[in-house]
Amino acid sequence: MQTLATSDNEAATHEYRRLGGPVPVESVGQRVDDYLARQFPFLSRNGWQQRISSERLLVNGRRCKNAARLKCGDELTLYAPKTVEPEVDRAIRVLWQDGPVMAVYKPGNLPMHENGPYRKNTFTEIVWQEIGREWAAVHRLDRETSGIVICGATAAVRGKLATDFAERQLRKEYLAIARGLPRFDHWVADGAIGDLAASAIRIKKWVVPDGLHALTEFSVLGRGQDASLLEARPKTGRTNQIRIHAAHAGHELFGDKTYHPDENVFLEYFERGLTENVVARTGWRRLCLHARSLEFVHPVSGREVRVEVPMPDDMVELWAQLSR
Repeated sequence: MQTLATSDNEAATHEYRRLGGPVPVESVGQRVDDYLARQFPFLSRNGWQQRISSERLLVNGRRCKNAARLKCGDELTLYAPKTVEPEVDRAIRVLWQDGPVMAVYKPGNLPMHENGPYRKNTFTEIVWQEIGREWAAVHRLDRETSGIVICGATAAVRGKLATDFAERQLRKEYLAIARGLPRFDHWVADGAIGDLAASAIRIKKWVVPDGLHALTEFSVLGRGQDASLLEARPKTGRTNQIRIHAAHAGHELFGDKTYHPDENVFLEYFERGLTENVVARTGWRRLCLHARSLEFVHPVSGREVRVEVPMPDDMVELWAQLSR
């Protein structure tokens, strides 16, 4: 609980909720309003500035200025009245553990952190409830992406693992179900990724000339009825990289609202939720992307570790239908 100061300087007690995870090292020194607009684009920069000036947004439990510079580990909290949270798939499970390092399975309908309407129905909260409050994730998966999340039990372990992720000192493999039949069984996508100014979807990124370097290796594991089962190996860590590179090649992923060729699909989903029309247009109930394996160096023992988890039942079901 935090306190919200009223106009007559009385302290009114309200609930604040954490906004995402602690500020990562790569965001140190950014202005608070710039960071919020980039990381949480459901509000514009001006919208976040209004939240800051009205003390609806706090840094480490204290009021701040728009131009305040962030430090590593800063905690952001946002005032929000209680609402009924959307249902999620809470079936996390421990895949592997060695000392202060753990691999946890995240289902395909579960946000990582508090965001929007999600407060308690998050990966972070469920891990705390079912495994222990000392554990925290060192990287993220999109809400609809299933698969492996690496967690650490101490700040030192999390810091080392987070650095390894940032420096790409690990190997990741994803499974995806995509539309169409690629011309080649193996190809490399290297289109630079950046903001798409012409899009009606403010959060959408795309392959653009002045974007950030991005590289993804793709392999076709199976071919079906105008659909393919892909293995994707991202070599850089851009937002939505696999989804963008697949869609840019003409093979958008089943269930992907943001990168469907018709942006009205996303706009309908944004305004009305997962309607029958959205499911029909995208081909499935959720994004068909699964983090299948991770290889990394154990931060304490120095041993090479590989963790794998099979494709979840819902994607197996869809692929069985498409590959008949």
